[in-house]
Amino acid sequence: MHPTRNQQLAIRAMLNTLIGPREFDRLCLGMRVEGVDDGILYVFVPNENCAAKIEANYSDDLATAAEQVFSQPIRIVNVLPMDLSSHQN
Repeated sequence: MHPTRNQQLAIRAMLNTLIGPREFDRLCLGMRVEGVDDGILYVFVPNENCAAKIEANYSDDLATAAEQVFSQPIRIVNVLPMDLSSHQN
């Protein structure tokens, strides 16, 4: 399932609220939620450092936001750097 623009914005807004604007701006600017497949949320962020920090510290927050927006359980959050997004298709 690929998110609509409104779903992207809703997830970003919820995550901003959950982790705080300063941390959100530091790690999540340019974040793109690619979609959900069988309970796995795929998210792309600008670089590997951001991906590692988000996955280590904010996976639960990201899952919570996505569950609210998509109305389905998220079992795994995969946060990947943008340069890997070109290899997905």
